[in-house]
Amino acid sequence: MGNLKNWIIVGVGCCALVLATFGNVGAESIEGSVKARSNAPSESESSSDDFYWKVWNGALPERRPTGDHNDVLAVLTGKVTGPPIGCKFDFRGGALDPSTVVGRTGSQVKLANRDAFTHEPAVEGLAGFTPLEVGPGKARVISVPPGGPWVLSDRIYGHVEGHLHSMRDLIACAKVTQGGKFRFDGVPPGTYSLRILRGPEQVASRRVTVSAERTLRVDPLTMKKRRGN
Repeated sequence: MGNLKNWIIVGVGCCALVLATFGNVGAESIEGSVKARSNAPSESESSSDDFYWKVWNGALPERRPTGDHNDVLAVLTGKVTGPPIGCKFDFRGGALDPSTVVGRTGSQVKLANRDAFTHEPAVEGLAGFTPLEVGPGKARVISVPPGGPWVLSDRIYGHVEGHLHSMRDLIACAKVTQGGKFRFDGVPPGTYSLRILRGPEQVASRRVTVSAERTLRVDPLTMKKRRGN
């Protein structure tokens, strides 16, 4: 009995060692950044629509230009092996964060309200979607059919604006920081299309191959000028 107990202890210890050593195999990272074209207008020269509330909302003051990338989202598409990774979208600070939203075709995307006040999301032209109030700490689930993109808005706060994309081969999402950087974690090894979405458009793309047990660092992607700017 004593020998059996010792073997059990040794077996459990070996399993723990194996999990600690190989638990992260098959879950890699991608790091990269985006930049504007050199001949694109500077942030200060861009349309004021990018930086000011279009409608006074009664709660938040007019914003000065920030130069952030809240409307830019990095996504990976490719062979689907599981649920989308890192695709989380919130109402935060009186706006959508990020304002470019993507869901896998035929699935659902969730908008969580992290604000201390109520939002009422609406999706222009999306059949079957009924705007409903979403209180603090609550969330609204949107079914994502083929098609799009669709304009997202808020019936309570007129300044809130975003876009919803539908992608059948969506693998992962990554927010783009104010400095233009992004990072994917937990990505299985393989070859993917790295796409940069900004509002209703795809503004950059690149083919990337993720190898096991390493972080892939991609060269900066240059975003094309958005139509209408």
